[in-house]
Amino acid sequence: MFLQITARPDPRLVAAALRHGLRRPVLIARLVGWAAIGLAVLHEFTGNGLDIPLLVIGVLLAVGIPLLMINVSARRTLDAGHLTTYEISDGGLALSNAESRHAYAWTAFTTVDRLAGQLVFGRSRARFLPVPTAGLTPAQIEQVLGTAAVHGLQIRHS
Repeated sequence: MFLQITARPDPRLVAAALRHGLRRPVLIARLVGWAAIGLAVLHEFTGNGLDIPLLVIGVLLAVGIPLLMINVSARRTLDAGHLTTYEISDGGLALSNAESRHAYAWTAFTTVDRLAGQLVFGRSRARFLPVPTAGLTPAQIEQVLGTAAVHGLQIRHS
């Protein structure tokens, strides 16, 4: 099997992949932030006054950090904006653009998430590689997922 896809970064797909790939760290930041906001408000209700530093930390964690994580990553990806060629073969996955080439064996990945318009190959909790599927037929997508499954990757349909 050898499949080749050439595409520019799509802002909608990049944002979806980032939200999906960073959902755990974003959720943790939001939960800790809302807990800090709750403690600041509880502090007010106990008659000790509003804990402003705790409230500010909570707002930063609940709102600021998640927005920053996703927006900075998306902006960095879209600013590069290079035409990228993705090559999927029995040996693994490679991507190249005008500045660089990276190749990964199937063992470098642990999961493949099938999202609308793309496959997201997971390397670790917050490291992932989105591959657009616009140039592939449904049969080719199933072939990629089958090859990934044969190599031990967990296939998840989101």
